[in-house]
Amino acid sequence: MTSVMVYSIVSEQLNYATTNLKESNPMKHIVYIMCLLFALQSHADELDSIIGSFAVESIDAVIVQVIAESGKPTVRYEGRYRAYKHNMRIDYNKPFSQIVIVKEGNLQWYYPDTKELWVMQNMNGPVTHPFAQFFAFRDRIVIKSKEDTYYGFFKRAYRYILMDTETGTKIELIIDKHKGYPIKKITYTKDNVEIMRELYEDYANINNIWFPTTVEVVARTHSGTTRNVTRYYNVHLNVKIAPDIFIMQMPKGVRVKHM
Repeated sequence: MTSVMVYSIVSEQLNYATTNLKESNPMKHIVYIMCLLFALQSHADELDSIIGSFAVESIDAVIVQVIAESGKPTVRYEGRYRAYKHNMRIDYNKPFSQIVIVKEGNLQWYYPDTKELWVMQNMNGPVTHPFAQFFAFRDRIVIKSKEDTYYGFFKRAYRYILMDTETGTKIELIIDKHKGYPIKKITYTKDNVEIMRELYEDYANINNIWFPTTVEVVARTHSGTTRNVTRYYNVHLNVKIAPDIFIMQMPKGVRVKHM
């Protein structure tokens, strides 16, 4: 088995899309584990250095996810995850067969056992690593403050407060001072309401790239909260990914539904 993390944009629009996806099809859990680092406009050189230490273009791995939602049973998912730039595919084998593909912002979620295909267009799709959308948001994000802090057992870190000038979203970001990787990210609405908390742990050095093999996300929803813990195994970075795997191959008789 292989496993890897999925990343996506954190914004009020994504939170809205996530909520509607769950309401339109309760069987689905959003599996995009967010880890997007936005650009620091006034500290571009510093963030460029951080991005340079996480130069990932493709990922092939296996994920094991445990998802708990308010008022619902805890569910464990297992499957293979592959991504290349802004394209992604997950082949789940547990608790049952599912295929998830995101290609150029369009989501396809297929259930082979029932021949059902759920589609969503123009969504904020996941990316291969925390810094992949740096340039897309460079002009929108400004740094409000930066200070020294600690995490864990007196490990030194930087604490940034970032602001998205377009949505008003505020991001609190903790980055290890010496290794430059993210430890924690908390996202707030423009009204200062926390909507998502992300923790990145158990870093492994893979091909001279620090990669978090455990990611925990706690997100606020209309029905309460969702806690998603994802662990990654057999991670391969910057390997060749065949482009045709991001094209869904389906038999005749598939029923198409829209989210």
